[in-house]
Amino acid sequence: MAERAEAAPRGSFALSGVALLAVAAAVTGFSAILDEGLWGPTVLAVAAVAVAAAAITRRLVRRWAAVWAAAAALVAALLALTLLFAADTALLGIVPLPGTAARFAELIAAGELSIAEQSIPAAADDGIRFLMALGLAGLAIMVDGVLVHSRRPAFTAVPLLGILAVPIVLAPGALPVLSVLATAAAYLLALALHRPAASGGAAAAGRAMSVAAAVLVAALLVPPLLPPVVVGSGLPGVGIAGLVTGINPVLELGNDLRRDTPVEVLRYTTDAGGGLYLTLSHLADFEGQTVQPVVGGEAIVPGRVGPPLWLGDDVATRTIDTTIQLQNVRSRWVPLPAAPVEITGLSGSWVVDPQGITVGAVDGTFRGGTYDVESLVAEPTPEQLRVATVSEEGLDRYRVLPPELEPFVVDTAAAIAANAEGPSPYDQARALQRFFTSGDFEYSEEAPVEFGYDGTGADIVAEFLRVRAGYCVQFSTAMTLMARSLGLPTRLAVGFTPGTRNPEVPGEYVVTTDNLHSWPEIHFDGIGWVRFEPTPSRGATPAYASDDVPAPGEEPAIDPETGEPIEPTAAPSSPADPAASDAPDPDASDAADPLDLIDGGSDGTLDGPSAGGLVAGSADARPLAAALLALLVLLLAVPGVWRAIRRAHRRRSPDALDRWRELRDTARDLGLAAEETSTPRALAEAWAARWVADPAALAALPAERAALEQRAYAAPRGRAAAADIAVLLAALRASAPRWRRALAVVAPVSLLDRTPADERLPAAPLAT
Repeated sequence: MAERAEAAPRGSFALSGVALLAVAAAVTGFSAILDEGLWGPTVLAVAAVAVAAAAITRRLVRRWAAVWAAAAALVAALLALTLLFAADTALLGIVPLPGTAARFAELIAAGELSIAEQSIPAAADDGIRFLMALGLAGLAIMVDGVLVHSRRPAFTAVPLLGILAVPIVLAPGALPVLSVLATAAAYLLALALHRPAASGGAAAAGRAMSVAAAVLVAALLVPPLLPPVVVGSGLPGVGIAGLVTGINPVLELGNDLRRDTPVEVLRYTTDAGGGLYLTLSHLADFEGQTVQPVVGGEAIVPGRVGPPLWLGDDVATRTIDTTIQLQNVRSRWVPLPAAPVEITGLSGSWVVDPQGITVGAVDGTFRGGTYDVESLVAEPTPEQLRVATVSEEGLDRYRVLPPELEPFVVDTAAAIAANAEGPSPYDQARALQRFFTSGDFEYSEEAPVEFGYDGTGADIVAEFLRVRAGYCVQFSTAMTLMARSLGLPTRLAVGFTPGTRNPEVPGEYVVTTDNLHSWPEIHFDGIGWVRFEPTPSRGATPAYASDDVPAPGEEPAIDPETGEPIEPTAAPSSPADPAASDAPDPDASDAADPLDLIDGGSDGTLDGPSAGGLVAGSADARPLAAALLALLVLLLAVPGVWRAIRRAHRRRSPDALDRWRELRDTARDLGLAAEETSTPRALAEAWAARWVADPAALAALPAERAALEQRAYAAPRGRAAAADIAVLLAALRASAPRWRRALAVVAPVSLLDRTPADERLPAAPLAT
C-alpha cells in the first residue's frame, strides 16, 4: 500500500499570515468591552507563535502535514502561554512544570472572577488576558487549518464572527466600525490569496499583501487608539463612580444601586462611633455627559500622606484609626476616610493627590487587600462656617459652570439663596440642601431612566429639577452646579456611606453595593472642604448642616466659664412646642446615626429593577459563559454538519462517481484505505478484506465498482442504474473502531482535501 505523502500547500506561509491577520483584525473589536491599554500585542503574541509553528511544520513534514501542524501549533501556544504568564513556574522560563498547570488554573479562576466582577469596559488584567490569549490561540489555529488545508476558505468566517460576537453581545451598538471593516478586509484577503489565479494572479497577490500590511498595523495600533465604549456616556476612569462589584467610574452609579441583590464590597473596623464615609474620588470638571476626576500627584509608596493641605488650622479635629479589608471590589481608587494622614499596608507605588487626599492605582485597577488608615475627623462649628468666606484663590475650577447648563438652574439657585436664613455662603449652602430634603423631592432610581435624565452631565439637572425625582447622582450633581452658580467652590465626591454595623464583631462595619453614594463638598476659607447631604433618606446629614442649627441671631449664648451654650428656658405661659414636648434626646442622636440612613437601608433592599450590564452579582457571568459554550459547540458541530450535508447529497446523486467519492471520503474519515494514488479496484479489494463476515457488503461492492467503470468507459445508455450505497457505508463504519467512528463525526478529515473535485478521481486510472 502506498504511503501518503503531501507537500506543503502552495502559499501556505502567506495563508497562515492572513489567518493571523484576520484574527488580529477581529480582536480589535474587544476595544468596545476592554479598557484602554496595550492588551492587544500580549494576547496576539500567543496566536502568532502558534500559527508560525504550524506554518513551519507544514514545510518540514510531508506526511499528515495538517495533523502535525495542528499539534505543533498547540505545543507552541502552550510554551508561549507559559513564557508570558507563568515563566517563574517553568523550566528555563518556558518549559511547563506541574506548578505551571496550577498557575494556569489560578489565572483561569482569576479571569472568570474578573469577568463576573467588572463592568464595561473592563480592565484587561492578567486573568482576562490569559483567557483571551488561550481562546484566540485556539481560534487562530482553527482559522489557519481551515484556510490552508480546506478547499472552503469561506468557513473562516465562523470563528471570526465568533470573535466579533463577544463585544456585540456584551456591549450592543458599541462595536467599532473600523474593527468590522478591518476584519472584512482580512477575510476578503484570505479568499483572494486562497485562489490567486482566480483573483488576478501575482499582481493581485502583491496588492493583497499591501492590504495585509495595513490591516496588521491597524490590528496592533487600533486597540489603544480607539475611543473606549461609553456606557452611560462616560469615559473609563472619569465619570461618576460605578460598581460591578468593582468600582469603574464609566458606569452610572444608578446601575449599581438598581441591583436586585447587593454585593459585599468591603469591611472595616474603626474607633469612630457611627461609622465613616469612605471616599474614592473627587470629581470637578463637567464636560458634556461626564464629570472629570481630580487627578494629580506623583507615583509614590504610600506612607504619611497628610494632613490634607485644605484642612484649616482653626478647625477642631480628632484622630481615628481604621482597618479596611476589601472583599469583592475592583477599584481604581483606594477607599479612604475623608482626611487621611497615614496609610500602611498598601504595597507598590500609588498616585496620591495631595489636595484630595485620594490615592489611585498607577495603572489599571486593583482588587483585594487589607490596609490601615490614620485619619482626621474635622468638626467645624456652625458659627465658624457662618463667618467663613469662599473667596480663596486657586479654586477656580470648582466655580466653573458648564455652558450647557440651563438658565433655569441658575435662576432656581438664586431664588433659593434669596430666601436663605442668612446672607453667608454657609446659609446659602444649607438652603440648597434643605430645598432637596424638605419633602418636595422623591428618591427614585427609576425616574431618571423613565424620563431620560439618568447620568452625570449638566444637561440633566434642569429636567431633574422639574421632575423632582432621582437618586444620589442627580441630587449631588444638581446641588454642586447650583452652589457654583452662587459662587461657592464645590466638587462632587464619590464613595460609600458608612455601611451596616456587624453585630458579631465590635467596631466592624459591612459595606455593600447599596452603600455606593455621591455627595457635594463645598470649600470654606480657613476650614476646608465640608460635606453636605442633599439626597433625601440617604446618607447622614452632618451636625453642622442639620435643620437643628439655629438661624443667624438665634444662636444660644455661651457660658463664659464652661464655654458651653446656655440653653434658653421656655416661659411657662408659652404654648407647648410639640417637638419640645417629645422625650429628649436619645432619639435625636439616633436620628443622626449614619446606620439608620444609609443608601438602601440596612436590609439591603432596593426599589428598582436590576440594571442591565455585564454583571449583577456573581450570577451575571453565566450569560457570557453560556454564549462562549454555545459558540464552542457551534464551532465543533460545523464540520460534522457540513459532512452530513455532503453525504446526503452524494447518496442521492445518480452519478456513480459521486457515490464512489462518498465511499472513499468515508473511508478516509475512518482511517481506512483511501489513498489518492490507489485505483478503485485496489481500494475495493482493501475494503473487501475487512468485510469477510458481511456478505451483503461483499455483494454490493463489485456492483458499485462496476458502475464507476461503466461511467468512465461505457456509453450513457449502457451505464448501470443508481444504487443505494447505505450497505457499503455501514460496512465501512463497522470495520473501524468505535473511537474512530466518533472522531469521524466531529472531525471529518475529508473536508481538508483541497484537490479540485474534477481532479480527485480521473477516469484514466480505473483499470488495473
